[in-house]
Amino acid sequence: MTATTVVDQVELGDHVCWIHDDDGDALDTVGRFAAVGLRRGHKVVCFTETSTPQAVRLRVDAVGVPTEAAVAAGQLRILPAVEAFLAGGRPTPTMLADAVRHEVDQARHEGYPGIRLSGDMTWVLGTGVTLDELRRYELALNPLFPDGRVAGLCLYDRRRFPADQLRLLTAAHPGTADPHTPRTWSPLLRAYRVGDPLGLRLVGQVDRSNRDALVALLADLTADRWAAAVPPVLDLTDLSFADAGAATELARAVRAGRAGVRLVGCRPTLRRLLHVLGGVTAGPPA
Repeated sequence: MTATTVVDQVELGDHVCWIHDDDGDALDTVGRFAAVGLRRGHKVVCFTETSTPQAVRLRVDAVGVPTEAAVAAGQLRILPAVEAFLAGGRPTPTMLADAVRHEVDQARHEGYPGIRLSGDMTWVLGTGVTLDELRRYELALNPLFPDGRVAGLCLYDRRRFPADQLRLLTAAHPGTADPHTPRTWSPLLRAYRVGDPLGLRLVGQVDRSNRDALVALLADLTADRWAAAVPPVLDLTDLSFADAGAATELARAVRAGRAGVRLVGCRPTLRRLLHVLGGVTAGPPA
């Protein structure tokens, strides 16, 4: 299936919104996503709703990756999302994000080179979690990914989430895909943490479809914990396109915080947008 081929392209560092309208496709996607992680020695955690944990496990087995040893060792965990996220009562965006961070921290402490997390987001329906809260939860996860230790696959059923809601939710993810996405797919935007000086390197494109994810990454970059004598760097050398809205957000990041952000590697079109829209002068590509 094309879906399984596409999901193979999800790497550590990717936060992907997966849109589907078929339970079988969704189950195939999660099974393949988990199998790839196990083959690579990653920890895998699957939060289920529409499919049972047993069905997911059987699907991983079916693609040629036996699960018995992985489950026994704790490398593979498959559990209902409500069991993971509703134990403390009605969840908030902060509580949800903290639960995911705990899984990431636990995998690091256990010595895994990375963790792959999938979530059937249908579970939120009927819990009282609002669309805005769900969106804020997805946005809050974005700073987890640039370290290159986490891959996240958030499954949304377009039969259960109306198109106007999906537009808001997909924009909170750097990349979006579905079972009909071409095999050559990669997330529209990838972000990588860099050091000396601290900062981020952006690869790909930003437009209306993923701009909110960029805003979340920029907010983290300009938070007080980044403020220092030397401003954090945002390397845009491999950012091939940014629309006017993205340029406006980049200009705001330059002016934000005590130290602001230093932009490097801007292409000519983006440099012009930054100057016209934000009065910002940025350096050209090296």
